[in-house]
Amino acid sequence: MTRSAAYLVDFDGTVTTKDLSSALAAFYGGDKYLEIENLYRIRKIAIREWLINIARLLPPDLDLLLSKALQWTAIRPGFEHFITHAREQGSPVVIASDGFGFYIEPILEKYGLLDRIDRIYANRTEIGSGGLLAVRTPHAHAVCPVCGNCKAAHVLRLKEEGYPVIYIGDGSNDRFGAFWSDHICARDRLARICGEYNIKFSPWVDFYDIIKVDKPAIADRTGRSLCCPMGGGIKKQISGEGPW
Repeated sequence: MTRSAAYLVDFDGTVTTKDLSSALAAFYGGDKYLEIENLYRIRKIAIREWLINIARLLPPDLDLLLSKALQWTAIRPGFEHFITHAREQGSPVVIASDGFGFYIEPILEKYGLLDRIDRIYANRTEIGSGGLLAVRTPHAHAVCPVCGNCKAAHVLRLKEEGYPVIYIGDGSNDRFGAFWSDHICARDRLARICGEYNIKFSPWVDFYDIIKVDKPAIADRTGRSLCCPMGGGIKKQISGEGPW
């Protein structure tokens, strides 16, 4: 018997209306942030390198950064109803974030949702040597240098547990996990990438749309994966461009 689908959900720009890692970077980083962001957008650097470089631009004061994140945050409409719906269906909700991570639990706690999330996979931001901000990536692939948090591995872990997986995201970095899932709910950059690869997805605006999505059977993902979390990580593109 097939289990209820599990939801793997991005956080910044998905659960929240604003990408808080990018918002903090823009607020404190100025022109240097724009340079780093442009390199990321044109795929000259990957998200892990983005995190390392941006962390150096932020003040090494986690209390200050958290206060800004809490001040700026808003949960996307329908998220609480979505959580209730998932629990009624017996579907675990797993958050996987490749941002700074330190604000995820406080934000969920603020909205009374922390104890309703089944798992959270996130990077750790702390004060490192020399008093500078440092990002730790406990969920990174052992070899692949691209992502700080290997979302593809989290998708496969859920599938090994017997769950079809619905991936919910908005950003370009979400494609690595999304392409391993059984169904994709995509908006913004992730939706555009799915279109470029001719991959079916459900467009969404808020989490009320997610509630309406039919639960998938296990999908045929032949040719969809961009990375190999069981092995060497990222697959190089034939064009020779950066694969991230």
